[in-house]
Amino acid sequence: MELLSFKKAKETFDANIFEQSCKDLFRLREEFVNIFSIDKIASMKIEEYVVGLQSRNSFCYWLERTLHSLGNISGQASFKFGIWYSPSKETYCFQAKFGDNYEEAFKNVKSAILELLIAGEKKDYKSIAKNPINSAIKGKILATYYPDKYMNIYASKHLDYYMKALGISSTELLKSDVVYKREALVKFKNNDDDMKNWSNYVFSAFLWSHYPKSPSRNGISLRN
Repeated sequence: MELLSFKKAKETFDANIFEQSCKDLFRLREEFVNIFSIDKIASMKIEEYVVGLQSRNSFCYWLERTLHSLGNISGQASFKFGIWYSPSKETYCFQAKFGDNYEEAFKNVKSAILELLIAGEKKDYKSIAKNPINSAIKGKILATYYPDKYMNIYASKHLDYYMKALGISSTELLKSDVVYKREALVKFKNNDDDMKNWSNYVFSAFLWSHYPKSPSRNGISLRN
């Protein structure tokens, strides 16, 4: 890490002003969490979950589109959600790992989300890593429901880039699940006197815009 560049970047980044500019986004996050509470997810119907039915009120639409600014997860097709509706096929499609039919798959996807939220609250990293939900979706759910605990950066290669730039990477960490990489970044922030009071979202914005800046500058894809 270039200590002088890092110090200068912190001095030129106004965390308070940036935090204030995100009020509407934070309000949307709270609205989503209130709408899709754990109880609601447990009783959620399939049409309230999937994309493909032209609804802007579904769980997946909110996560991918409405809350886009909390982290981009648009780099993969709808299969990343485990189950989705295909307008061209006029039927529900699903990943085979979740079941033999769409009803079973939806039930198992819901169970996996509920298990993820329980594990996320307890910071049970082993359970999070084993959870069958797509990695980017897991990351977005965790950062949305528990923004004080989890970073809103989802791609492993982006996390690797930031860890290397900050001098906190190791061979073991680079090979680990993304949940441990995000935790390493949170710990780095919390151990820094200038940044320890920043929210994780503000910290991710700092990394992207001030130091070490967007991974694209090193030829890394912008997709999360």
